[in-house]
Amino acid sequence: MGNSNPDAALAAADVRVAEALAADLADEPASFEEAVQRVRACVTANHANTLPLLACLRAVPEPTPYREAADAVDALPVRGLSTQNAYVLFDLLEKSGGVRAIPIAEPAVVPGPASDEPAPSAGFEPASIPAPADPAPAPAPASLPDQPVDHLLVITEAGRAVLDEFEPSRRLAALLEEEPAGYADAYGRVLDLCSAPEGASRAEVEEALAGHPALLSPKQIYPNYFISKLETVDGISWDGRWHATESGLRLRALAG
Repeated sequence: MGNSNPDAALAAADVRVAEALAADLADEPASFEEAVQRVRACVTANHANTLPLLACLRAVPEPTPYREAADAVDALPVRGLSTQNAYVLFDLLEKSGGVRAIPIAEPAVVPGPASDEPAPSAGFEPASIPAPADPAPAPAPASLPDQPVDHLLVITEAGRAVLDEFEPSRRLAALLEEEPAGYADAYGRVLDLCSAPEGASRAEVEEALAGHPALLSPKQIYPNYFISKLETVDGISWDGRWHATESGLRLRALAG
């Protein structure tokens, strides 16, 4: 019987992705192209994770503290597309070679100042001093919660290549090249509608595309097709209404 909980199914898919990565990445990539392919496979393995993983890659163009980068990604609306938090997403990228961990060196211990007391003279016998009473045992420290070891994360060259490959305008340009010519106008209408400050509801998008030739030729499709495609290339995002992203505003010129 199938899993009726979609979140649980997605989480299970992420576990399978991690296990597959661990198995496939036992050996170093033989070439840069293979390194890029491994990162690409990680980013595309679970479509719910694709945009959040790309956000993780964008978050570490320079060496950045692990927890700082993860907290920044967790605060982004796009992270809500995934069932995983940013710590897990960064872990997937590190395993695939999309980001690299840089350990933070422990601070060196500085020796204390030397004592100013003079050394005893030769033949000097110090007076007998009674031994101090045994000190009371110090209370045992309370156990501390597990603390993740902090380190820096930075995008690798393979990760950067995949990020460039998935750059929104390139993805939409590639999408339009594969789609029937009439679809570009439909994408443009959706982007125009979602570019308004108040955004657009699904019903408003459906109304704007009602009767559009792209819905009937070369085959019958529904307005949600264009919504889904634009969300996939990070052209629009949902927060109760559909809004064009910054990338989406730039994409508008490509849509014709």
